[in-house]
Amino acid sequence: MKNFITAAKLFVVVISLLALSSLAASQEQTPQVKPEGDWKGTLEAGSAKLDLVLHVTTKDGALTATLDSPDQGATGLAIDWITVNGKTVRFEMSSLGARYEGTFSADGSQIDGTFTQGQSLPLTFKRVAKDGPSESILKLQKVDVGGHGLQLLVGGQGSPAVIFEGGFGIGIPSWSMLQKDVASFAQTVSYDRAGIGQSDLGPKPRSAKQIATELHTALQKAGVKPPYVMVGHSLGGVFVRVFADMYPKEVVGMVLIDPSQEGFNDWLSKNQPDRLKAAESNIEKAPEGVRAEFAGVDISYAQVRATKVPAGIPVVLLSATEDESMPAEGRKVWIEKHKEWLATVPGSKHVIVEKAPHFIQAQQPAVVLDAIKQVVKQPR
Repeated sequence: MKNFITAAKLFVVVISLLALSSLAASQEQTPQVKPEGDWKGTLEAGSAKLDLVLHVTTKDGALTATLDSPDQGATGLAIDWITVNGKTVRFEMSSLGARYEGTFSADGSQIDGTFTQGQSLPLTFKRVAKDGPSESILKLQKVDVGGHGLQLLVGGQGSPAVIFEGGFGIGIPSWSMLQKDVASFAQTVSYDRAGIGQSDLGPKPRSAKQIATELHTALQKAGVKPPYVMVGHSLGGVFVRVFADMYPKEVVGMVLIDPSQEGFNDWLSKNQPDRLKAAESNIEKAPEGVRAEFAGVDISYAQVRATKVPAGIPVVLLSATEDESMPAEGRKVWIEKHKEWLATVPGSKHVIVEKAPHFIQAQQPAVVLDAIKQVVKQPR
């Protein structure tokens, strides 16, 4: 039974396409190219664009690097390691399974390469004069929610406000390809849950109700007033359903992006108990906040079973069709469980997103943006 539960939990352990890790290590540069300096590039996925600024320096004779994401209001995010060999540069975010490999131009002013995490995307960096991060309509702020702080990224104007809830172990970076566009027509908030990213550790257990209570307090402290449209990805879908059940008069719509489902959790524990058993050791090595969130998964599933969707609100659920981490049989059941749950929600809408992996918001942000616009603009 322990293996059943372990396998069930591990299917919610997901990683954001564009998440940026912390820790830095390095290796000495080769003499052919001088990589030190500032490099600016734009990552594009469909119609969405994300500016990135790479800062490369030498410390104690070895290369180190950090990355800025101006659109997210985030600066100084460290890269795990960076190496230069001849005209080839590589860096990696090993904890997130992301890497970059590029080649310097003949004059050393440009790096043409590929950023890979699940899917490979072209990314060209050009050397720029040292400068501060560009202005963003999204601003970081940290608010106290009862003895510990949560990091929020807030921007835009318009009601209802769109509140983003990331999947297991990840927050603000989940929405890097999307939030800026949403901020053009609505006030919007993404955040790092307690113990994740730049947020402080919080009280345990890290259950869905505890998470919803903290988010509600954070929104009040940040002056983000209801009504809210809740947008949840993966395990975040469980969290926003619990939030909507706890605060039904404040939630006027939901968009669920390939959400975790209690029905699938049941199926997995009965039919594939041996899958991903070895991954449990990876959780044990994860940061304390991630381990705490993992430990609360079963409690969160128990809590979401007892919830109800507020009557009459629009609900759109997007299902991905591709997932390298899940066998074809599992993905088929995953979508079937989405359909079963939607059948209990009158007026809900199901969108099958073809050729989309689990992180639909990163690979096909336009599809998610359209769903959010539909819910935000629906007459109340």
